[in-house]
Amino acid sequence: MEDEARAERAAVRSTVFGHMAGIVLAPTVKALWDRGVLQQLRDSRGWLRLREIVEHNSANAGYLRVALRLLSSCGWLEQRIEDDGSSVSYRLTGEGELAVRLAPPLYGEVVPFIPQAMFLEDYLSGDTEGGAPPLLCALVERARHGWGIGPSEDPREASLGRLLRRHLDGMLVGPAMVALARNGVLRRLEAASVAPDGIGADTAGLGCIFELLEAIGWAQRAARGVELTAPGRDAARIASAYGVTVSYLPLFNVLPALLFGNARLPRADESGIELLVNRAMNVWGSGGAHGTYFRKVDEIIVEIFDRPLERQPQGICDMGCGDGALLEHLYEVVRRRTARGRSLDSHPLVLVGADFNKVARRVAKQRLRRSGIPSFHIIPGDINRPARLAGDLEQLDLDVHDLLHVRSFLDHNRPYSPPVGYTPGTRSSRSSGAFARLGDEIPPDALEENLARHLRRWAPYVRRYGLLVLELHTLAPELVAANLDRTPAVAYDGTHGFSDQYLVELPIFLDCAREAGLRADERYQCRFPPSELATVSLSFFEALEAGSA
Repeated sequence: MEDEARAERAAVRSTVFGHMAGIVLAPTVKALWDRGVLQQLRDSRGWLRLREIVEHNSANAGYLRVALRLLSSCGWLEQRIEDDGSSVSYRLTGEGELAVRLAPPLYGEVVPFIPQAMFLEDYLSGDTEGGAPPLLCALVERARHGWGIGPSEDPREASLGRLLRRHLDGMLVGPAMVALARNGVLRRLEAASVAPDGIGADTAGLGCIFELLEAIGWAQRAARGVELTAPGRDAARIASAYGVTVSYLPLFNVLPALLFGNARLPRADESGIELLVNRAMNVWGSGGAHGTYFRKVDEIIVEIFDRPLERQPQGICDMGCGDGALLEHLYEVVRRRTARGRSLDSHPLVLVGADFNKVARRVAKQRLRRSGIPSFHIIPGDINRPARLAGDLEQLDLDVHDLLHVRSFLDHNRPYSPPVGYTPGTRSSRSSGAFARLGDEIPPDALEENLARHLRRWAPYVRRYGLLVLELHTLAPELVAANLDRTPAVAYDGTHGFSDQYLVELPIFLDCAREAGLRADERYQCRFPPSELATVSLSFFEALEAGSA
């Protein structure tokens, strides 16, 4: 019975991964088709260099490379990297030939829904006038009939049809699940059946969404309205997994401009509110998975704060503290589970949260104050400037070396600047990644050099008590293409690649850390999932003494 339940949960995860990929791929493929890129690849009948595609279509090379790598991760393109990453070429695979013929018109149906999907949560809660967008119900009707994709005796075409249906469903299901979860509807559905007219929101819109969930087997009719099926309950428990991908819908709404127009579109308004990502939704979505990672972090925290008091750090510094959730959690772990927690009166634990974002700092300060944490400081912070952090802490009468340093999912989101004095091609790059800054291509060797230098800047400041890092990673396209139902890598690579974030493979991240003089403690090294498909890592780095190997 347990094996059967485990298999059902795995099937739901696979469906969710396909939905997330669709949210990224539909607007990407449509933009490439509308501009003629896919036709150029189809007509070439062979390898095409990136620079040829860029010149022919007046594209922004960095974002175009991100887009084409996504198609490689689907198995629709082959990607050939030459000259240590400075040159890359592509050609359609057999599956790609079929996808180019079938996918663009179908994706073209759902992409116009993006502007409405961005506000689906507001529609369902009744915060906007006019009720559910008419396009939603029309697309749900298409989904109920399988998007017109019929059966095929050709195994390859049948497989592609199943994948495309999942992608197309994802453009509706992803925003719907986020809206239902954030409006509390999923919580009610998990407990009992629900009638749309008993929720106090947009009844017609909810009715359409329930029809959608019924079509994919996650809901069914009940005496009192609608109830979740067993797979639906599994999906509801991980609904936050959609949150990060759906939070980037504003970005995908302007993707054609990023690929072929003004890649320097404003990222924030005059008040500092981000324009290409719904940050509140992003934080909600990323927080849903943190429980799994935090349990492993706790083991390290307990070991450190169970040491003799004279060998413990004075406190914890979280660079990129966001809303302060990690700091709050770590304080409770220390207080409840460690020797230090039993000695807080004589050895208080100092918490420092640093963040670039003013709004995040305000929220973090409110959170820690509400939690009754007696000693904390929330200050501006820039992950690229550890020396500035040291100076700011000195003004607070704190020594940067006396703190345990932690950060979660921040290193890949550091602002990029070209390595000063670096000669392109000096280092041999191994990453398959695609990296861009405001549309300009960043060669993988330069990105790896930047990463090694970034970590090297931190090494002197974490030598005494170490650096605890949760990080997100990419996977090689051929590995993803062979495991599309087992990894969310396509969605991660799309959202992060188009928003100037720099995911490298886990082995390359660890190699750059070693080059920077940081050694990962093997006792605490974790991968999620614990396989070659790991897209998240936990590392506890200790800085080597200068000159040691």
